[in-house]
Amino acid sequence: MKKILLTCFMLVFVLHAWAQDRTVSGTVTDAATGETLPGVNVLLKGTSTGMTTDLDGNYKISVPSDGGTLVFTFIGMSNEEVEIGSRSVIDVQMEADVRQLSEVVVTALGIEREQKSLGYSVQEVDGDEIIKAGETNIVNSLQGKIAGVQIGGNSGALGGSSRILIRGANSIAGNNQPLFVVDGTPIDNSNFNTTGQSRGSSGYDYGNAAQDINPEDIASMSVLKGASAAALYGNRASNGVIIITTKKGKKGKGIGVDVNSGITFANPLVLPEYQNSYGGGFGPFGTNGDGQEIVSFAVDQSWGPRLDGRPVRQWYSYYEDHPNFGQETPWEAHPDNIKDFYQTQVTLNNNVSFSGANDNGSFRMSFTNLDQKGLMPNSELQRNTVNFSGSQFLTDKLSANANVNYVQSRALGRPQQGYGDLIVQFNHFGQRQLDDNELRNYKVEATGAQRSWNRISESTAFPLYADNPYWIRNENFQNDGRDRIFGNIGLNYDFTENLSLSGRVLTDFYTDRREGRIAEGSVGQSFYSEDVRQVSETNMDMMLKYDGEINDQISLSTFIGGNIRMDKYNRNYGQTQGGLSVPGFYNLENSIDRNVLSDFTSERQINSWFASLTMGYEDLVFVDATLRNDVSSTLPDGDNSYFYPSVSGTFIFSELDALNGGDIFTFGKLRGSVAQVGNDTDPYRISTVYAPGQNFGVNPAYSLPGTLNNPNLRPEQTNSYEIGTELRFLNDRLTFDATYYKNVSTDQIFEVDVSAASGYNAQIINAGRMVNQGAEISISGAVVQSNDFQWNILVNWAKNDNRVEELAEGIDNYRLANELFGVVSLDARVGQRYGTIYGNDFLTDDNGNKVIGSNGNYLATSSPVPLGSVLADFTGGVRNSFSYKGLNLSFLVDFQQGGALHSVTNLFAKYSGMTQETVEGNIRQVGLIADGVTEGGEENTTVIDPISFFQGHFGLGGAHVYDASFVKLREVVLSYSLPNSIIGNTPFTKINLALEGRNLAILSKNIPHIDPENVTNSGNIQGLEGGALPSLRSYGFKVSLGF
Repeated sequence: MKKILLTCFMLVFVLHAWAQDRTVSGTVTDAATGETLPGVNVLLKGTSTGMTTDLDGNYKISVPSDGGTLVFTFIGMSNEEVEIGSRSVIDVQMEADVRQLSEVVVTALGIEREQKSLGYSVQEVDGDEIIKAGETNIVNSLQGKIAGVQIGGNSGALGGSSRILIRGANSIAGNNQPLFVVDGTPIDNSNFNTTGQSRGSSGYDYGNAAQDINPEDIASMSVLKGASAAALYGNRASNGVIIITTKKGKKGKGIGVDVNSGITFANPLVLPEYQNSYGGGFGPFGTNGDGQEIVSFAVDQSWGPRLDGRPVRQWYSYYEDHPNFGQETPWEAHPDNIKDFYQTQVTLNNNVSFSGANDNGSFRMSFTNLDQKGLMPNSELQRNTVNFSGSQFLTDKLSANANVNYVQSRALGRPQQGYGDLIVQFNHFGQRQLDDNELRNYKVEATGAQRSWNRISESTAFPLYADNPYWIRNENFQNDGRDRIFGNIGLNYDFTENLSLSGRVLTDFYTDRREGRIAEGSVGQSFYSEDVRQVSETNMDMMLKYDGEINDQISLSTFIGGNIRMDKYNRNYGQTQGGLSVPGFYNLENSIDRNVLSDFTSERQINSWFASLTMGYEDLVFVDATLRNDVSSTLPDGDNSYFYPSVSGTFIFSELDALNGGDIFTFGKLRGSVAQVGNDTDPYRISTVYAPGQNFGVNPAYSLPGTLNNPNLRPEQTNSYEIGTELRFLNDRLTFDATYYKNVSTDQIFEVDVSAASGYNAQIINAGRMVNQGAEISISGAVVQSNDFQWNILVNWAKNDNRVEELAEGIDNYRLANELFGVVSLDARVGQRYGTIYGNDFLTDDNGNKVIGSNGNYLATSSPVPLGSVLADFTGGVRNSFSYKGLNLSFLVDFQQGGALHSVTNLFAKYSGMTQETVEGNIRQVGLIADGVTEGGEENTTVIDPISFFQGHFGLGGAHVYDASFVKLREVVLSYSLPNSIIGNTPFTKINLALEGRNLAILSKNIPHIDPENVTNSGNIQGLEGGALPSLRSYGFKVSLGF
């Protein structure tokens, strides 16, 4: 009997062993990048049998002979379940799970939080989304991707500025852009554009300083929209915060190497629709003594004779070294003369990074070279970036970390924008028959003088109005450079698993040097300038943090810390006066008259302490409270300490037993917050001191400034209220997020006019009340999810309603700016939206018909009226992404509804007869009849000549204010990651090929001749287009390799 039992036992054992004696192996890779994934959990479903993939993403697991199901799980990836069947090799591609990736987000002061616990709105963008489509300015890369974020300043200037607003404008005269923070280090985002340039006059756009942040180094960007999210940053948190986390080292087999190389090409997206029927001049040709018909070269408008091919004497025939000297050539159109002047902008972007990690530390080091040949001749931008990040355990409790970035930028030939130089000739004034090929030969070799189409007379070759555009680009160029270091170094000590103490030193420092020149022989006086700025911010902070549980039901996370912030700004400026003594020698010592010199230094210090407390109850309720106190050196003693509190809460009602566990409704929460934040003022605005001026002979000269400072200034305050909800359905395949907010900004700091009898022109005051309220909606969905094919969609929509409710006593309007020619103004007026354009409009009757005077032209209102606000009614974006095995396609469409824009390009292009409207319907020959009624209410029948009609609109602001709505195809990216079956036996861990396109098409717009986003300034003065370069359509190719 014992033998029978033993035999049966052995048989069962053998059968069981035989049933397990089968192995399945394979490799797990990232479906998007093709990289192998180490550390993936592989589990035989329904058992405890499992393992993790090795450093090369490989696994090997024993399974029953009849198969079963393997479950693959990895943080940030969607779970994959695969039926084994009879297979012995199973390779798996894992897709990114957007929901999982957003479970933990980076919040204020770099604290990582579970998103479900947050009582305020935070949206995060993955680093891969930032570098899509080859955008080199990180601000532009956010267009259409975050609800409530509006991007502006989209011109084709080399390294041009971009503006970002989060939930509208909170400050009447102060900064309205968010704070940028990179790995905890606050980053300066100044652009230093001039006041005149912001109104549309000529000037160089040197770009916003945040574009020094290298997109290739970004792992993620968190956008803290509301005051509660940003309150821990104190007196500069009222406009939101953009927190950037850079890439860090990761474990792998040895040192990982990544190489990214891309090239993009860009051309103008929109150019004015020029007319090609009539050339330069006014009326018919004149004749010279030889009976030749001559072009009116001293005229810079195109109201001249029809371009009919007749032989005429053109501008270049007056130069003796020209083949056609003294000869007549055909009077004909050159339709692409402006288009041909622009060259294809070519951008090469190469990045290489090295990374590694072990149980005690990690590191990553990268180098990026950006080499860009600009849209204009003789223009280029080069930017070299070195990034290092590392962390290391020095003991089992003490660790050190560092993040250091060095950025070197060099630019040559940035184009001027606004009303001046090139843009005037292209879009405002000019002659349509000009041949770009003739203009290229811009210099007389024998004398070095320029060849100008706009000469003073037949015998005087000097230009009258405008220099030859190629002379401007090759002789009157500028150059600039910036060297920047930003980063931090810190220590962290873990007293226990829950209690730690950290300290950091953070800095952002750069030197910006600019040189400008005007050559002898130009319309303007020969000139040279040097402008050197040094900007620095140093922070030192320390934080004691506890993260643990009070009991099984209540979690507790709290920290308290302090910060010392020190800012310093220095500017040295010098320029020649009276011209250059020696032409072509560009040096301040080469000034004919005494140089104009200035030197300015400012310093600021803010001492702060802050604290935060977060408590949670059973993943059902979370309460969050923060407090920060700032003591600022820019405010008066005894009144310079201010508190910034916030309270927020979250109720995750899907955790209730009645709602938990369903497949249709899988997650739901309500959130709400209240906060108060501030906006500091600039240094030296509380005491009035004498200002230095130019010496009077050998005697120094000082005078009182024109603005009276205020010894009782307070920081601007913004009280913020926010409620919202997040809902998920169908096992998280559909997510809905909605937010309502209201921001009330008081104690605005701005200047008001005072009586000249006081000895001053203006005084700085605290006053005013401005309200922003709005709604944001974000919807994401996994439309299709299968093993081979995925389709995901993301929709963002936001509406902001802004009102200026109060200004100072007796003042109902604060003028932000006058347009360059005073045709319109940009106002902050009580009862109106911030940035409302005011000007004379078309006079209309009770039925809305435009009223026409006896001369056949439109009549204007007797006084300025509101013509629209520069702020949009609502904005949004729709992104679709498709994935089939290793092939990925994504495209982004974004839109803006509302907003107003005054266009000087449209004003002068029609004024000077340059565009198609001035020839339509043969009006040059027969005149035109304006659409409208007479003052008596009858239909207008008066004929008016087109030049009188269009030039009669010069002072009519309403004629050139347009609706700035648009719909754009913003991005298209097609990429392919080679599968592991191809690269598995090669040195590569990934090979990804991508075709990229950006700003590919304007699908809808209401403004002719220009891009609705084209403005020349990234500050508060928006909606005044004074002659911006055309925006660019770009397309390119990128290769990403991993070793």
